[in-house]
Amino acid sequence: MHTTPRVRFHVLGPLEIWEGERRIKPGGPVNERVLAMLLLEAGRIVPVSRLVQAVWEEEPPSTAVHQVRKAVAELRRRLPSGHEVIVTEPPGYRVALDDGQLDLRMFDIRVRRAQEARAEGLFDNAVMQLKAGLDAWRGPILGGAGGPVIDAAAAVWEERRLTASEQCFELRLDQGESSGLIGELREAVTAHPYREVLRGHLLLALYRAGRQAEALEEYTRLRTSLAEELGIDPGPKLAALYEQILRADPELDAPPVPQDTKEPPFAVAGTSPCTLPYDLADFTGRQEEIRRLTTAPPADGDRTSPHILLIDGMGGSGKTALAVHAAHRLADTYPDGQLYLDLRGFTPGEEPLSTGTALGVLLRAMGVPGRSVPEDLLSRIALWRVTSARRRLLLVLDNAVDGAQVRPLLPASPGGLVLITSRVRLPELEGAEGLSLGLLTEEDSVEMVRRILGADRVAAEPDATAHLVRLCGRLPLALRVSAARLRKRPHWSLHHLTERLGDDSRIMGELESGDRSVATALRMSYDAMRPEHRAHFRLLSLHPGADFAVPAAAALLDTDPHSAERTLEHLLDVHLLQEFEWGRYSFHDLVHSFARTLPADDAAQRSAAVVRLAERTVADLERACDTLFPGRVRYGCAPATDARYAGPALRPQEAQQWFAQEWRNVVAVVHLADQHGLHRHAAWLSRGIGFHLHAQNHFSDFERTARLAVDSARKEGDPELLCVSLINQAVARWQRDLFREGIASAEEALEIAAGLGDPRTEAACLSRLGVLCSSVGRLTDAVGYLERAGDAHRALGSAREEAQALANLCFARERLGRLPDAVEAGERAAALARRTGDAGIEVTALANLALALLRLERVEEAAGCLERARELCEPLRSPALTSLVLSNLAEAELAAGRADTAHDHAVAALDLARGHGSRARQATVENVLGRIDGARGEHRRAVERHRAALARATAIGLRTEIAGSHRGLAESLRVLGDVAAADRHGRSARDHAAAMALSAQAAEG
Repeated sequence: MHTTPRVRFHVLGPLEIWEGERRIKPGGPVNERVLAMLLLEAGRIVPVSRLVQAVWEEEPPSTAVHQVRKAVAELRRRLPSGHEVIVTEPPGYRVALDDGQLDLRMFDIRVRRAQEARAEGLFDNAVMQLKAGLDAWRGPILGGAGGPVIDAAAAVWEERRLTASEQCFELRLDQGESSGLIGELREAVTAHPYREVLRGHLLLALYRAGRQAEALEEYTRLRTSLAEELGIDPGPKLAALYEQILRADPELDAPPVPQDTKEPPFAVAGTSPCTLPYDLADFTGRQEEIRRLTTAPPADGDRTSPHILLIDGMGGSGKTALAVHAAHRLADTYPDGQLYLDLRGFTPGEEPLSTGTALGVLLRAMGVPGRSVPEDLLSRIALWRVTSARRRLLLVLDNAVDGAQVRPLLPASPGGLVLITSRVRLPELEGAEGLSLGLLTEEDSVEMVRRILGADRVAAEPDATAHLVRLCGRLPLALRVSAARLRKRPHWSLHHLTERLGDDSRIMGELESGDRSVATALRMSYDAMRPEHRAHFRLLSLHPGADFAVPAAAALLDTDPHSAERTLEHLLDVHLLQEFEWGRYSFHDLVHSFARTLPADDAAQRSAAVVRLAERTVADLERACDTLFPGRVRYGCAPATDARYAGPALRPQEAQQWFAQEWRNVVAVVHLADQHGLHRHAAWLSRGIGFHLHAQNHFSDFERTARLAVDSARKEGDPELLCVSLINQAVARWQRDLFREGIASAEEALEIAAGLGDPRTEAACLSRLGVLCSSVGRLTDAVGYLERAGDAHRALGSAREEAQALANLCFARERLGRLPDAVEAGERAAALARRTGDAGIEVTALANLALALLRLERVEEAAGCLERARELCEPLRSPALTSLVLSNLAEAELAAGRADTAHDHAVAALDLARGHGSRARQATVENVLGRIDGARGEHRRAVERHRAALARATAIGLRTEIAGSHRGLAESLRVLGDVAAADRHGRSARDHAAAMALSAQAAEG
């Protein structure tokens, strides 16, 4: 038989084809599955019908047979001597290969040789053969992505692999090994928790290592797991072993180690040892990190030390997986050995590996017989340096606890590479390059779930997959655990799991699978800290926001900023805190959830910390408001704050930056304060942050916090605080188009203010009532309220509030048709706002003044007002104000006969109105667009615009625009010839005008 020995096929892991050093791609998924099926049945004929099943499972296309034959032809073309590798033999095909060409066949050969060696009593040789066979596995056959038919064929080999692994462990136990096996056995048991043979080997290894209690605990853990998940008990053999361990049966003692020259070392001297764990077949992402790790500097003559790379990151971030993956990629570059050692720096229930023990493992791995390893530490260090000198070694030191543990293990050769992983940054490790491992990208996170769970399930629920990624915080361990649970429960949908994970009180319990647990991973980092740092971690976790700065941390910790910063830096170093932006600290969502599962501190301590945070937030918020909203009314119901939180006045840019960074945190502290009974703080914070939320169009947050403030003020029982909160709520409801509800809030506030005899608060209530009455068409009431408010504020010397009342009075008078009076109010408002430096009020005043000027046909003056308003809008970055100005500018352009320019302005205004969610502004702009379309002769389009405006205005009770919609519909429908409908809308427009007490001129608009 002619063979092609240069071509090698690897199926023990992802499918790979090699010709020398050149990798050959099979050419698409159909080709890959056909070849995989043939290789799994190498030497046997595989019918075409079975190949069809392997590719398409239960629903093959009508062209399936043709596509299989086409795939075989393509594979033959790609493979050297392809027709001799894939042979046609009815009713299908057969792969003809030599033993050395297929890793699967070599595994089978080595297992058979091990059985023969064992039968002849050559136990060392049997272990060597089994290890060589098992080392060929790079992961599940074909990466676990072959589909049901291929998976069924692969399952036979997977079972043989596990059996071989069990036999290898058994032989090694018989040869006297114990403690050295525990790590490998734990890894195997984690991957296959219900293989009782493996579990028995682990129990025996623990017992022989003098860890009887751990062996018994391991059995108890299995028994509990079997009972809870399967409703069964461990098998009789394992139960009998448990009984033997329980009574310390001498039959379990390790056999004596032979005291002769035949003691087998871990590696044979003179060979290239490799103790790397298997690489993950579904390793995903981290391309930039892999590039850094695999692009090591050349070992030139100037270098006198190995290249050291330190990978640090939070628990569960995939440090070990990355290091092992990179090590496998680099293995050929380091021909003198590739060694892996778990230093157990953060392993539950185990002490970090001592330097002496670690050196003993490394020396034996390099071929030094056990009897030749010195007893004392200094001699071991010296022997390791001699052994590693002048060798190109790759050394992976996993799970390091600190620099002191690692430093003696560094090889002496300048041509070597050391990859170190740790949960903590190790700046004390001289000469090491640092690589801090962050989270996976969203794309890589989805891809990881797809590789573990299968493309079909992910494709069926893309939204749920994206939600799962968000809930797992893109943390690799959390993603792996979630995907593993879904694989074990094929009847679960991804949506079902996301619902379970969505409950923050149980998310830590949900992120467990077998021995893998996010909570355990995080607890290892937490437990490794000193008690004071653990206490600081718990206090900082009380912060309710997405991030925080040093001042908030200092308040929670009851310390000065410098001490707080040192604490934050420590938590950063152990990766229990993140710093994505300089000076801004945050908890990963899962770390925050973990913190909430920890035993609570003393209730008084927690309450005191929340009080300090609330006081600090009040003080900082007041300073920012003093700068940006200096004309706001001052009240005497503010909560007291600690004098140490006082600070210098902020410049405008500093205040704007503070609001940009902190407004969400203030909203969160409002809720936290209310939950802890700090009702005065909650209400006052809501009032202060309301200025910013109003100015920046965060209307939903404004309305929610205002509602909570009213509830808090009622609980506090302070009438003045309640009145202030109701005024805020009235404004928030107006911004949310809840006009009638806003009137109710303002009327209640007015009643309380009258009872308090406080003219400032009463004037503020009148001003808000006037705005709300304008919206629902009570224009006469609105003018009365606003005139009273303006007079009261003028008497009190509240220039800002007077300007606001006059600006709104201008609008109400313009709607009523009192145009000269409207102009007078608008001009006074703009002048006052300019004098007080409140650009937002000046914009409103100018925009309303322009409408009155347009109605008086003073078009150029109106346009001048609007251009000034437009300039003022630029630095304010307020979509609501910009939309108002553009809408009125469109009216001015239309009045000037420039309908196309007017249309452009109105469309831009509508886009902004939609963006900030104001239905009232959208209805107003849609009516403007309807009038513009009518002027352009596009009456059908005008009808659509006015109908949309009518529906929107009716839904919120915006009466002025309801009337305007009917009026516009009447005009356009009449032009289109629908006289009856035009008459109906005309009557409706007149009815609404009459209800609003509009003059005939105003009714015609």
